[in-house]
Amino acid sequence: MSRDGQTRRVDSTACDNSHAAAVSARRPFISLLQIAAAMTATEDPRIATLWTALATVIDPELGLDIVTLGLVYGVELDGASAAITYTLTTPGCPMERVITDGVRAAALAVEGIQRVDTHIVWEPAWHPGMIAPSAF
Repeated sequence: MSRDGQTRRVDSTACDNSHAAAVSARRPFISLLQIAAAMTATEDPRIATLWTALATVIDPELGLDIVTLGLVYGVELDGASAAITYTLTTPGCPMERVITDGVRAAALAVEGIQRVDTHIVWEPAWHPGMIAPSAF
């Protein structure tokens, strides 16, 4: 139904799916297998342990972990410091504090990590296509 209350028929052949290309161009989906490959390619085994620890942080609204949701964009180590770059499902997410506290606690639980810097970013924007296909 349109804004003026009129029912209109939609011509399905008029859709070229350009919106789908725009969404996937924002950020390519990173599969859990790609994450695992990146974890094994690094010399520091704590990177793999950090990714595993972050997979224990659950988004309370969606009931899935932040790695499976595709919210974690990067993990870096510098000595005893970890830098975690991630996003949330929406700007102004009411669970920001819960998720950030979970990220910090999970990273600090990894042996040898004494400091955690969290970086929330909004670009690229998260979208449901970032959820790992194995999640459902």
